Amino acid sequence: MNIKADFPTLVEEIDYGTPESRATKQITLTVDGRSITVPEGTSIRRAAMEGGVEIP
Repeated sequence: MNIKADFPTLVEEIDYGTPESRATKQITLTVDGRSITVPEGTSIRRAAMEGGVEIP
């Protein structure tokens, strides 16, 4: 039996907590000893995730 769904499937997306910042000025912060450079206005959670640091 072949069943086709007539609705879009859900796509799993990473929740960064806030929208991406469009600022042109860059800032550097340190999370768990790792320096991460991101646009000004980026949330700490988004910066950490973009820098590969997992925050529980």
